[in-house]
Amino acid sequence: MPSNKTLRVPRRHFIAGAAAATTLTIGVTPPARTQGGSFVSTVFGGVYEREYRRAIIEPFERETGIRAQLKLGSPAEWLTSSMVNRRNPEIDVLLLPYPDNIRAVQENIGLELTKADIPNLADVAPIWIDQWRGQAVGLDYVSYGIAYREDLVPKPITSWRDLWDPALRGKVTLPAIGIFGSWELIVLTARLHGGNEDNLAPAFAAVKELRGNVRQFFRSGVDITNLLSSGEAWAVGMTTHIAPYALIDAGKPVKYVIPSEGGMVGAVSYHIARNTRNAELCKRFVNFALSKPIQEAVCNGLVAGPTNSRAEISAATRERVPTIDRLQLFDWYKVIPQMPALTERWNREVAF
Repeated sequence: MPSNKTLRVPRRHFIAGAAAATTLTIGVTPPARTQGGSFVSTVFGGVYEREYRRAIIEPFERETGIRAQLKLGSPAEWLTSSMVNRRNPEIDVLLLPYPDNIRAVQENIGLELTKADIPNLADVAPIWIDQWRGQAVGLDYVSYGIAYREDLVPKPITSWRDLWDPALRGKVTLPAIGIFGSWELIVLTARLHGGNEDNLAPAFAAVKELRGNVRQFFRSGVDITNLLSSGEAWAVGMTTHIAPYALIDAGKPVKYVIPSEGGMVGAVSYHIARNTRNAELCKRFVNFALSKPIQEAVCNGLVAGPTNSRAEISAATRERVPTIDRLQLFDWYKVIPQMPALTERWNREVAF
C-alpha cells in the first residue's frame, strides 16, 4: 500500500470502523469450546451491537442453527487474549478495527482466507483483503471528516486547513492521542504539510500551531456530543460521521463534511483464529456476513459502507456515507511501529 502519497480508493472499494464497551460475555452459559454448534466472536457495544445482531447474528442462527456467542470488550483486550491463547484460542472470530486489525496481521493471528473456503470473497474489492495480507476481510467502513456548528462558525468549513483559522480560537476539539481518529489526524496533517508515513514530523509543527484553537482533546463520542451540543466547541477535527449525524437527527444545527482534500477512513475486519477448533463454522459465518443481502442489511442499519462491491445501500445511507474515492487510506504497517515515539512526542509537545 503506498505511503508517500495520498491513496484514493476506487469507488467500488470499501472499508469500515468502530468502538468498544465494557467486557461482558453475552449468553446464559459460558462459551462452548466443542465442535459442531457454536463459536465465539466479538462485537462492539451500543447501537453497533443492536444492528449487528439484527442484521447478521439472528438471521445466521435462524438459517444455520449455529450459535454465535458474542463477547463485548475492547479490541486491545481481544487481541491480547488471542495472542496469549493462540494455541487454544478463546475467541474464534475476531472483529477488529484499526489499528488492532493490522496488529493482528503482524502477530499472525488469522487463518489465510481463500475463495474456496469463503466464496463471497469473490465479490469483495481486493483492497479489503490485501491490506490484511489475506488473513482478514473487511466488513464495513465509515468516514472521518469535520463536524461543525453551522450557527456558530463565522463561515462554512470546507478544508482541513480551515481548522487553523484564527476565528476558531479556543473552539476546536481534536482527538487525544491513542483515541479513534488520532493516528489519522497525525498522518493527514503530515500530508498537508509535506510529510508522509515515513516523515510524520511536519504534523507536530502544524498541530502545535493549531493548539491555540483547541478547546479540548476529546476522548470519546460522548465528548464530541457534549462539546458540540453545548457550543463549547464549534468544530470537531477528525471524527467519524456517526456522532455528528446523531446530533443532526436530534435537531442540532450541526453539519458534517468531507473536506476538499478528502476524508480519512475507518475499517473493521474479520480474523479467524489460526488454531480454532471451529474453523468450518467460522468460515461459514464470515461468508454469510459478506453476502450481498446481509451486507446491505448491516450497512443500512449502521449507516456504513459495504465491502461487497455488489451490495446496494439505501438512498438514505448513501447520503451519509461518502463515496470511497473521497477518502484516503494510509500505510498502517509503517505507522504502528512509530506509535510509542509518536505518543511520547505528542504528550510532550502537543497535549495539555
